[in-house]
Amino acid sequence: MKKRYKVMIIILLVVLLVASAIGIYFFFFRNKPVEQLPVNEIQVTNSIEEFGYTLDDRDTKIFKEKFEDLKKILAEEEYDVEEYVSLVSQLFVLDLYTIDNKISRYDVGGLEYVYSDAASSFRTVAENSIYKTVENDLDDTRTQDLPEVSEIMLDSISETTFIMPDESKVQGYAVKLSWSYVKNLGYDTSATLILIPDGKKYGVVYFEPN
Repeated sequence: MKKRYKVMIIILLVVLLVASAIGIYFFFFRNKPVEQLPVNEIQVTNSIEEFGYTLDDRDTKIFKEKFEDLKKILAEEEYDVEEYVSLVSQLFVLDLYTIDNKISRYDVGGLEYVYSDAASSFRTVAENSIYKTVENDLDDTRTQDLPEVSEIMLDSISETTFIMPDESKVQGYAVKLSWSYVKNLGYDTSATLILIPDGKKYGVVYFEPN
């Protein structure tokens, strides 16, 4: 009985050691899901560090132009808040709906411009809606037709009051935008956004395509 008991203990220890080794392998060494691996490292070519905004080498010409406009405004000691909010709204839409330069459905654009406390839930919604069918482009061979915003227009901007989940009221701006694409693939072409203070900047807290 004692020998059998010792044998069982040894077998149990061996099983535990093997299980631990497998667990360590999967935790530390196994490759990440392919959806999260970039084909090439994305290069940040410009930034507005104080506000946490960045410009990547893959961004489109119109996005780069709007980003430069934003950087010029924020360099001023006293800038026009409505103009700033307008540009943030446009950059959000440009990055969100220009999907052709994204790596996968998990590479959601526009998150830098979303209200901090809403960014995580917005990412999830985007991954399961407009980004849901985006194929991986890890090896740069994707042939899928995906949208690229070519033009964006500010239709209106006005002050508004936004009611937070805790029913508190926050003053912000309601912005209406419309846009067009290099190729019409049936994606949204207009939306209403609400931006509210998010620290020292403004973030998109509400977004509804029209």
